[in-house]
Amino acid sequence: MPVREEVVSWLEEGKADLRHARRSLEIGDYNWACFAAQQAAEKALKSYILHVEGEFVRGHDLLALYRRAAKAGGITLKEASLSRLSVYYTVARYPNAGMERPSTGITKEQAEEAVATAEGVIFEVEKALGDP
Repeated sequence: MPVREEVVSWLEEGKADLRHARRSLEIGDYNWACFAAQQAAEKALKSYILHVEGEFVRGHDLLALYRRAAKAGGITLKEASLSRLSVYYTVARYPNAGMERPSTGITKEQAEEAVATAEGVIFEVEKALGDP
């Protein structure tokens, strides 16, 4: 099946978010690395769902997005890693969403795991799409 331009756009924006996550990790902005990694994975999963289902899906829960995408086959990811990454959609940005100060409470190790998980999501989606 040919890959539509809209699918490529979502995937490319996910890759841009992954670059931002890596840069944030390098400079020690661990909460922003986690949030950008979550966004990278979300956009990549949405690109795959758009590709296989032909329609845009809403929502930010990476586990729910993955389970929907996995129905079509072609991608395999660790659900536990996606669950941990998914919470950064809010926890990494808001002082009342789980920790008082995400800018100082999120660790380098958490950010490294988040970035690695997002890299895995993008790798799997690119592989399934034939690396558009």
